[in-house]
Amino acid sequence: MLKGGLPSLAGVAGLPYNRPKLRITEVRPAEVRAHGRQLHVHIYTDQDITGQGEIMDAAQGDVPLSRLFVRILIGQDPLDIEATFERVGMSGVFAGSQAGQYATTLSGVEAALWYIAGKALGLPVYQLFGGKMRDRARVYCDSGECETIPGAQGSLAHIKQIQDLGLTAAKIDIDDAMDSARFARANWAASNSKIDYALVEISFTRENYPKNSYLAVATHDLYEATPGKGAAKEEIEKFQLLWLEEPVPAENIDATREVCAAASRLFAAVRTSTHRGGSGKFSRSALPISDSQAPSEVSALGRFHPWL
Repeated sequence: MLKGGLPSLAGVAGLPYNRPKLRITEVRPAEVRAHGRQLHVHIYTDQDITGQGEIMDAAQGDVPLSRLFVRILIGQDPLDIEATFERVGMSGVFAGSQAGQYATTLSGVEAALWYIAGKALGLPVYQLFGGKMRDRARVYCDSGECETIPGAQGSLAHIKQIQDLGLTAAKIDIDDAMDSARFARANWAASNSKIDYALVEISFTRENYPKNSYLAVATHDLYEATPGKGAAKEEIEKFQLLWLEEPVPAENIDATREVCAAASRLFAAVRTSTHRGGSGKFSRSALPISDSQAPSEVSALGRFHPWL
């Protein structure tokens, strides 16, 4: 029972119009330093049901931005998630709501609204998305550059630590801005020497993980289209990665399509897609929605939109 004796929808199956009547009363944002900066959005309602949304990346400065949403959110029905998302998004169409920090902040708000919906309807959120596909999911360790230094004892110790934790998948970064192999810090395009060293890093890490462990690699827009396609097809593909993340700038849909088409076993993931622009990567066949080579138990958590 909700506050005031109002039943949840779970208790009145078959009565679609007898749903909880909620209104948003307060929005509290907070910034947390963890893996970079994170934004936590806490939304309160008049039925004492609250929801929390957590987002990261492009989260710096999102607290004051989220406070701009308050005037639109207060008084709204938190169960009208899509309408609320569009209402807030369209209010900032000339303020950058299509991408960047605005889209990141809005994603945190939407996640909080889904949290409220699950509580109000008495169902886990995954049930609202069509039900669960499996009882468990593989977890990978996002370990950055900690184990990529060839021959370093610290790298070997870090790889062992990941294995001792029982994890069978890890993701490494090969885009160190201070790497001496980089031609210029202001130019993110990889030089031949940088590509060669990146391959050494991947090879060292792959060789020191058991064969039954999965390895993913993040490049963070390291390549331009032509070297990215060549590296994916001829050099990186042989490592049978779980995925290659952001091999080219995310906004370059054509380059993303070229890289994906060049690799027969490689799943290229772009996590910076946004609600209004990211879907183009799928509609224009730049990214596969699923990949037969990726283990079925490894899944991304989140909606198809607005963030991936």
